[in-house]
Amino acid sequence: MLSFCDYFWSEDLVSGLDVLFDRLYHGCEQCDLFIQLFASRMQFEVSHGRQLFGIEAGMDNLKAVQEDEDEGVTVSRALRGILQEMSQEGTHHLTIASNIESLVLQPFSKWCIEHRERIQYSEKTLLTNVNNFRKSKKYVSKLEKEYFNKCRQLEEFKRTHFNEDELANAMKSLKIQNKYEEDVAREKDHRFFNRIAGIDFDYKTMKETLQLLLTKLPKTDYKLPLISYSLSNTNNGGEITKFLLDHMSLKDIDQAETFGQDLLNLGFLKYCNGVGNTFVNSKKFQYQWKNTAYMFANVPMPGSEEPTTGESLISRFNNWDGSSAKEIIQSKIGNDQGAAKIQAPHISDNERTLFRMMDALAASDKKYYQECFKMDALRCSVEELLIDHLSFMEKCESDRLNAIKKATLDFCSTLGNKISSLKLCIDKMLTLENDIDPTADLLQLLVKYKTGSFKPQAIVYNNYYNPGSFQNFGVDLETRCRLDKKVVPLIISSIFSYMDKIYPDLSNDKVRTSIWTDSVKLSLTHQLRNLLNKQQFHNEGEIFDILSTSKLEPSTIASVVKIYLLELPDPLIPNDVSDILRMLYLDYPPLVETALQNSTSSPENQRDDDNEEGFDTKRIRGLYTTLSSLSKPHIATLDAITTHFYRLIKILKMGENGNEVADEFTVSISQEFANCIIQSKITDDNEIGFKIFYDLLTHKKQIFHELKRQNSKN
Repeated sequence: MLSFCDYFWSEDLVSGLDVLFDRLYHGCEQCDLFIQLFASRMQFEVSHGRQLFGIEAGMDNLKAVQEDEDEGVTVSRALRGILQEMSQEGTHHLTIASNIESLVLQPFSKWCIEHRERIQYSEKTLLTNVNNFRKSKKYVSKLEKEYFNKCRQLEEFKRTHFNEDELANAMKSLKIQNKYEEDVAREKDHRFFNRIAGIDFDYKTMKETLQLLLTKLPKTDYKLPLISYSLSNTNNGGEITKFLLDHMSLKDIDQAETFGQDLLNLGFLKYCNGVGNTFVNSKKFQYQWKNTAYMFANVPMPGSEEPTTGESLISRFNNWDGSSAKEIIQSKIGNDQGAAKIQAPHISDNERTLFRMMDALAASDKKYYQECFKMDALRCSVEELLIDHLSFMEKCESDRLNAIKKATLDFCSTLGNKISSLKLCIDKMLTLENDIDPTADLLQLLVKYKTGSFKPQAIVYNNYYNPGSFQNFGVDLETRCRLDKKVVPLIISSIFSYMDKIYPDLSNDKVRTSIWTDSVKLSLTHQLRNLLNKQQFHNEGEIFDILSTSKLEPSTIASVVKIYLLELPDPLIPNDVSDILRMLYLDYPPLVETALQNSTSSPENQRDDDNEEGFDTKRIRGLYTTLSSLSKPHIATLDAITTHFYRLIKILKMGENGNEVADEFTVSISQEFANCIIQSKITDDNEIGFKIFYDLLTHKKQIFHELKRQNSKN
């Protein structure tokens, strides 16, 4: 069954949605036309009924007719009867109008309004998310350019200012400098910082204390009185005092207040209620945690992902309010730095510039790396959202067509139930209503307006020095195989091996085959994909552990194979090769249906056996000759996929009704993997992919034997 989820995709995501929503709004206009039809007929019935009622009132001298009727004049009696019947007919017409309004027009109009609102909601939701995704994608592209520019600048600087020996010495100097800075930082952690509330604190203990206060004590926003401005990251004096008493070994409230006062003096806190520098244990006194507290504790600011950093401790304390404490600390740090300069290794200006460029590159690389994976996660969520809304819109469109069908039936019934003379017209209307086929209309919409099949565009982190080393999905097949040191991607071979292990535990052949053909919720596939994406695997066991601990259904695990193949930047059978194969299959078309039917038709209606055999021979020869131009990883991956299903088909043939089950599975799995091996064109529903995969399964031994033989010659 064709589905919206399969046919309204485009590379930019927006084009397909625009086409779909254009047709959905066209459907809304159709509904409006039906509403106009029902309303017009209702108005006509009202007008006609009132006119019938008005005939008697518009006639003159009816009193004489009444007298004649009393005297038994039949003509007068007939006239009176006709007038009464006309009035009765008018009543019927008014009843019809009332029924049209209450049973058809009102509920259908209400439903149409809600239907349009549902479409508008989906359109707004999807386009907003897709447009935001496209903006974010541009941002990642910008980060990628910046990262590659820094890489090129660094490499150019190395070439122009260092030879190989000098560069090696510079790298040694960098290691020495890094070790020196680590030693200085480690030593500083245990140096005396200050005396707070009668307790001596070194740098490390002070950092840990601030980290506890900043991360475990819940913060609130404080709105300043009289002005519309809020301060974030605040606590009142009572909250801070209680937290200090609960989490630190302070003897009483006075010592806790002294601790808070010292935090205020050192510039970690700021008084919010006005001008002042006094800490009070009260809910009425509000204090804000300053940026310097987050910087000193190396804790990220709320809303930020990375710890706030500064150039040095001196710069961190430059903005402190506690001037006396600041002077003491700066003098301590200054002495430390003076001592450090004596012991610091000598670094030349070129080396210093090199290290600075390397630091800038590392920061750019880190940001680009993080944003890449963020964007890929966002892409997955957008695709999941699209799938959900496309399914929802398909249901809405189906409901619309059925609603029109029902409203038309109710409308016809409303007319037919009252006036038998309208029976012929009503019968024709009912025939027209019966001709409404929602399924056929949905199919026509899909066939005529489809924009493309589902082809996820993975966001790939392109590392300058090690491309493909940081993720598994969306990476070029040859690169992935080179990094895995395999001819088939480790994820693909491992999942197939894992499926071979679980097949015996499944109840029957139907369950085994449905694993590969059942639809799976995209969010579940993305969940497992995320687990398999970032980690670089060295053997099948590592992947087996993830698959077994994920507790996901086998069909979800199988769907990861499909999503992996769909996310390849180039399909297993590239576009230039697929164009040749399209011509081949056009000249020598296979009769796939003969595998499904025990045909008993006359010889005149069948292809001659010799001719058919000749067609198949030429087509298969052309297929493996064309595929021989593919790279080894592409051929090996095709071989691994078809080998797995070839073995499964052989097992199916051993069961009850084995040949029939195997033939059905061969067709269904060929349809399922058609888009996975070759990129479809809008016009052909990837019929070529289905035929190729079917031939690869049914002529596997011959095709891959020839491919291996030809590769061995090369």
